[in-house]
Amino acid sequence: MAMSAPGPDREPAEREPDGYPGPMAYAGIGMLGAVCLGVGGVLGWFADSALGTLPLFLLTGLVAGAGAGVLGARAELRRYR
Repeated sequence: MAMSAPGPDREPAEREPDGYPGPMAYAGIGMLGAVCLGVGGVLGWFADSALGTLPLFLLTGLVAGAGAGVLGARAELRRYR
């Protein structure tokens, strides 16, 4: 059975986004921030454990993770402009 393209009086199969992200998009952005922060913290903790330093790399990893989360959220939100 062949599928035909929608005619002018039919609604297309896919709707264009209305410009506003839904709640799942915001949940994804929140998870992105949490994962970036967690990965930065864990990598910093491992570096501190291996080098025997105080929480120098832990704090550096947390700051870098927070920065990566902000940049990732910014890039994700730009899609909805």
